[in-house]
Amino acid sequence: MTFSAFLAAWRFEWRLLRRDAAAWAVLAAIATMSALAFFDGAERIAAQKAAIEDARRDETLRLDSLRKTLADLDAGRVKGETPPFRDPRNAVFVGGGSAAAVAALEPTPLAIVATGQSDLFPAALKVTSGTKDSFLFADEIENPAHLASGSIDLAFVLVFVFPLAILALCFDLSAGEREKGTLALTLASAESPTAVLLGKLAARAGLPILAMIAATCAGVYLLRGAEPLGSGAFALLIAAIFAYGAFWALLAAVIDSFGKSSAYNALALIAVWAGLTMIAPAAVNTLADALYPAPSRSEMTLAARAATTDADRERDAALARYAEEHPDAAAAEMKLGDAKERTIRRLAVLETANARVEAVMARHEAQLARQRALADQLSFLSPALVMYRSVADIAGSGDRRYAEFSAQLDDFHKRWRDFFWSRAHAGQSLTQADYAALPRFPASADVASASAGVASALAAGVGLPALLLAVLAWRGLRRCKAA
Repeated sequence: MTFSAFLAAWRFEWRLLRRDAAAWAVLAAIATMSALAFFDGAERIAAQKAAIEDARRDETLRLDSLRKTLADLDAGRVKGETPPFRDPRNAVFVGGGSAAAVAALEPTPLAIVATGQSDLFPAALKVTSGTKDSFLFADEIENPAHLASGSIDLAFVLVFVFPLAILALCFDLSAGEREKGTLALTLASAESPTAVLLGKLAARAGLPILAMIAATCAGVYLLRGAEPLGSGAFALLIAAIFAYGAFWALLAAVIDSFGKSSAYNALALIAVWAGLTMIAPAAVNTLADALYPAPSRSEMTLAARAATTDADRERDAALARYAEEHPDAAAAEMKLGDAKERTIRRLAVLETANARVEAVMARHEAQLARQRALADQLSFLSPALVMYRSVADIAGSGDRRYAEFSAQLDDFHKRWRDFFWSRAHAGQSLTQADYAALPRFPASADVASASAGVASALAAGVGLPALLLAVLAWRGLRRCKAA
């Protein structure tokens, strides 16, 4: 094979593509779908940022109101007894709702390219000292019909539409000329027939790959500015697009090297596309769910709330235990129904309910962790599945970042709960100094830590299959015949 023959074939095929209606249709499809995906992504990110801003604004207003009421109480400007659930000095009720802290997962600069898990989990949560289910499942953020149909994001375009664009131009690499009767002349006149065929493949596959990369760069630049373009995550995204495009182009070359008709190539490639993009991912998810079945989110929520209800029904027993474990509180001497008794009872119920709810959620999360582990192991059966998960991780909306966020949330919930419950156990009233020392949720985890894992997944799940196909395509095209 000589480079001059390859380059000559590439140039000639490029000139043909400029006059090919199919090539222009492919470009139009990529541009249209990418524009629609970026528009949908921009709206989604704007809604997430608005939700976070609203939650933080509400948090500021609530805390300011509590501090003002506390100042009025300290100055004696409030007459009469204040109900415990409105008393800014009451650690149990303040930590359980009125001072709820906002835990937010900020969208990354590249979040516009993939929805990932962001339509399943709210961008901002109001963490309280109550049970985890009381704030984790407090709001439904999306219509179930929308969740079932999914959203059109760039990840969808990359995984499903992009391969079709490549296959549309590469499925008849040599079969088209063979059926026209011109393949023999092309191969006979070339110094290196293999170089000619590879040049044709590079031109046909290069057009949609370059178009997809250009659309991605343009969309990110227009909607997020130039800064994300220089990030390592964006470079990894471009590399993923190139590798994924090369995989499908080389697959088309392998099928074409069998020497069958264009119709056969088209049907075979569509079958492989359907198997890798739809059937294999569905089979992986079904197998993971069958081996490690987990209750649905609604069932888990109902179980968690049932545990809370059971604990509330046992409040008298819980109060008795509390009086035994905390004799300094003198719970036995309090009158039923007074403010202190209600506070102590509320705390006892929360402690009992929290233990039960955490056990329910721990079982559910353990099953989900097993499902994810199995799905990670089997995802390499489908380069499309690896590609989608990698793009979601690059965008900061994949399983990796949400797992880190969940771990941060668990740790913060414990710190928030301990902050208020320790004061409630000691019988301390909250002060202005306590409000100034309230725990704060840490900043969102960066996606840079996930880059190494994403790169290795892409190399193993997309790069290696593409390399294998390259070897098969090389051997097949060398045996290419005119008839």
